Amino acid sequence: MNKFFKNSLLEIKDICIPLYKILIPFIFIIKILEEIGIVKIISNLFEPIVQLLGLPAELGIVWVTAIIINVYAAIILFVNIVPSLDLTVAQVTVLTVIILIAHNILVESAISRAAGVSFFYASILRIGIAFLAGFVLYKIYFYFGFLQEKFSLVLEQRAIATDYYSWMLGQVENLIYVFCIICILVFSLNFLKKIGVENLIKRLLKNPLRLMGISSSAINIVIVGLTIGLQFGGGLLIKEAKSGSINKQSILLS
Repeated sequence: MNKFFKNSLLEIKDICIPLYKILIPFIFIIKILEEIGIVKIISNLFEPIVQLLGLPAELGIVWVTAIIINVYAAIILFVNIVPSLDLTVAQVTVLTVIILIAHNILVESAISRAAGVSFFYASILRIGIAFLAGFVLYKIYFYFGFLQEKFSLVLEQRAIATDYYSWMLGQVENLIYVFCIICILVFSLNFLKKIGVENLIKRLLKNPLRLMGISSSAINIVIVGLTIGLQFGGGLLIKEAKSGSINKQSILLS
């Protein structure tokens, strides 16, 4: 048991150090981009893009906020913008789908780069797929008249923190949250490995992943990516990629 905890703690250290080397600088880079107005400039460029998806131009800044900052910031912004707009359920569905596919691009693409995937390729691929998925959904909803009822907001409006102290406190809380998630993840994966569940999951996923060109050695990365995402699981991705046990094709496709 002592060996189990010791190995898990060493693994947590090996995961957290390279991950925080990426996360901490990007926290400040993103804040600077936000403060000097780059986010607003990019959102203006995205206005005609979101209009191609059947969305009001005002929602361009919501998607850009998700892309550059994160999903949570985009949700807060959306909740504060939506009362002034007349949206359908279909439009909100399109918006949430593109946000789910393309969000936190700067941080997550930097993590992908540390694992061996091009920063530019990862960014363009996710934004491109998000636009394509949103466009297809928009056309389907518009053509067949699906989800055309008026959207009503369930969440209450929430004030966006503007002072630096609140922002810094929020970032520290996020970093602690990331650390807690990594601890839970490592201990859970090691426990599943110990009782043999990991091998069962690998057998179940082996053939579907093979059809996608992903080797069975990358299964942990796939599971982590699908469940908790790149920001929280990025440390594991970097660790696995640098171990040399996974080929470049599987890393890219994962």
